[in-house]
Amino acid sequence: MERDNNACGQLKLVPIARALEGASDGCSEQMADIAKWCVSYLCNPHPELGRSGAVCPWTPPSIKRETFWLVDIDFAGRAEQAVCRDILGLIDGFKRNAPQDGNASQFKAIVGVLHGLDDPERVNHFHALLKPQFLEAGLMLGEFYSLCPKPGLRSDTFNPLRSPVPLLVIREMVELDIAFLADQPQFVEAYLRAHGMRAKVGINAVLHQQDRLCLSPEQVDVLQRIVAN
Repeated sequence: MERDNNACGQLKLVPIARALEGASDGCSEQMADIAKWCVSYLCNPHPELGRSGAVCPWTPPSIKRETFWLVDIDFAGRAEQAVCRDILGLIDGFKRNAPQDGNASQFKAIVGVLHGLDDPERVNHFHALLKPQFLEAGLMLGEFYSLCPKPGLRSDTFNPLRSPVPLLVIREMVELDIAFLADQPQFVEAYLRAHGMRAKVGINAVLHQQDRLCLSPEQVDVLQRIVAN
């Protein structure tokens, strides 16, 4: 039997091009709406972003390269263990889908559309629970919902992770992501393992931009100590 590269356990990845065509078998109306939101919001500049370019610089090239997928994740009436098993299965799906190596792999993305999980505290719970395992796999897991309070990297008055419905977003960890990970020792350790000898290059790049980034003194201190060792 031919293997379906877009199947991840019980979940099936839908290319954004198909989701943009509207709801269909395997693509809910909510997924179709989020696909349009990804194009209208993530792919465009925002006056409060604090820099030029798209809100998410990875999204436009991911869509262009056809390496941007969406997936419906149902939480309603399901045990936490079963939901976590499905979401963690996306790690294998992400790794298995091409491109698997080289710089092109950083432009892959999976947007999980969460059904039956409208409480922000529950979104945060699953994000915190699963993030360490994604980091160990060299992946970033981001949480989006309507009132997400996390500020942008270049503007502490802009909240880029706000979306019409709750989402969990997966992409490859890149060197500059240390700016998002410096507040937790276990996250820093996962970053160092993932990037090896290249880790300090990313940290130095962040430190050279610290006057333009919204980093706390504690985060800067952590990064400086890593570089010094």
